[in-house]
Amino acid sequence: MALQRVITFVSSAAMIAAATLFGLGSNAQAATSASGCTSIGGGKYNCHVWKTASTWPCTTTQRTDSCTGDSAGILYAGTNYFYCQTRGHEFRYGSYYNYYWAMTDDDSGNKRVWLPVVWISGGVNNGPIPGLKYC
Repeated sequence: MALQRVITFVSSAAMIAAATLFGLGSNAQAATSASGCTSIGGGKYNCHVWKTASTWPCTTTQRTDSCTGDSAGILYAGTNYFYCQTRGHEFRYGSYYNYYWAMTDDDSGNKRVWLPVVWISGGVNNGPIPGLKYC
């Protein structure tokens, strides 16, 4: 359990460092400004990402506990499609925290990578994003 907390802390620190490196700052708008995600067909759901953020690779498709400490790429703020969400290790950013992660293809060309749902509008702390199916 202590090791998992260390890994979560390191992962969170790495993501904040990546955000700083890419000039993403901390001028966050409310993460609950939208009502969640909507189906666009083909197993995809449009969701509003309120802040440009790093995505994360994982060794499995349904367990974010296997995510590495290094980010995969970037997903820009705005409307993005997602495949599903699943519960994994907790991610924190300021007063936002959640253990759900959503699978997407990022703007760096990486396929089926994960984004902490902290960055998706319409959710609550430690809860799933409404309208996005479970993996």
